[in-house]
Amino acid sequence: MEKKLYYLPVYYDTAFSYDITGELNFFIACFEAYADIEVSRILEPACGSGRLLLPLAERGYHVLGYDISEEMVAYTRDKIAQVGLNGRAEVVLGDMRTREFKETFDAALNLLNTIGYLLSDADILRHFKAVSRSLRRGGIYIVELACAPAHPRTQEQPEDTWTAERDGVTVQTTWHTERYDYARKRKYNICKMHVMDGIQKKQFMFIEPHILRLWFAEDVKRLSAAGGFVLKAIYNQGFDRIPLDAPLNGELGNLYFVLKKE
Repeated sequence: MEKKLYYLPVYYDTAFSYDITGELNFFIACFEAYADIEVSRILEPACGSGRLLLPLAERGYHVLGYDISEEMVAYTRDKIAQVGLNGRAEVVLGDMRTREFKETFDAALNLLNTIGYLLSDADILRHFKAVSRSLRRGGIYIVELACAPAHPRTQEQPEDTWTAERDGVTVQTTWHTERYDYARKRKYNICKMHVMDGIQKKQFMFIEPHILRLWFAEDVKRLSAAGGFVLKAIYNQGFDRIPLDAPLNGELGNLYFVLKKE
């Protein structure tokens, strides 16, 4: 099947063009609270269309992102050039499983459960080790993901649908989970995107399956520790801190795990 969602950067960028000011402020607060070093250089694995990379650069950070999609990398490079941030922002090709850098960074960010596309323990561990080797000691890695629901579910879940419009392009996106496989630690999702492009005078729709890791809190803690990190804090989407020993499940929504290289 032809891949769509992460290979149509203009429409992806429109769909996910919501205000991230609150998240940016939260990340900066985490840099100050948990990093032992001043954060000036940031690494963003799977940076996509640069929705986080560019705002961070505009706030004065030096940011390097990487992505496996050549289309996303080309699109984000153009965005960086258009806003004159070539001296502060850079994007390159890279696979989360293996990409690491000789340069050292002070912090890293991985959002929207993008790390969930790494399905096996081996690949997740490789990723954590690669990021750890790219960070300075005392730096932090903030990872956003959702844990498995408290009770096994096999039936289809309610849809999450939203519409975004920008520069003559309207994108309606629907994302829902068809089923959970607790034994294999898999979550089976469907993404449906309806694009109405007033500039190109076209519209189309596609439906695409996505298989993601079904996370359990003990796996996040175990694999990040084996990869060179210490879990320092967990926050919910309202940026409220959750005790490290609290039960974590999907009913809490996406969670931010603050990991530290010590």
